[in-house]
Amino acid sequence: MSEKFLSMLDYVSGNVAYNIWLELNTAPENYIDTEKSMKEFFDFFAFAISKNIIIEYDSELERPIFSGDLPRIVANRIFCDFRKKNPNIPKICPSDSDDFVAYMIYKKGWAVLYQGTRLILPET
Repeated sequence: MSEKFLSMLDYVSGNVAYNIWLELNTAPENYIDTEKSMKEFFDFFAFAISKNIIIEYDSELERPIFSGDLPRIVANRIFCDFRKKNPNIPKICPSDSDDFVAYMIYKKGWAVLYQGTRLILPET
């Protein structure tokens, strides 16, 4: 798993969550198990946070958040509204849900720390 995640680290700069999710899910979309794909997505975010690539970001105050919390906690906090915003997500092929696609495209709350010198926000 970490080899797959390592290869994706360069890909996250400027990408929205939906593009990252698609890149993680290479199977035909009509076979993608929602729970498994989202677990892997959250695992990837926790991994990228642990590597200081993805950081939590306050869009309203326009500043990064360095809480000191474990990467898994930060990843869960970033996407804490996932279930609330996607109450009727299908069990298979989540991209069939317009709510899921919109959520993943417009989700804020994270940024990429590029080479330790600048922040890159997802471009929508």
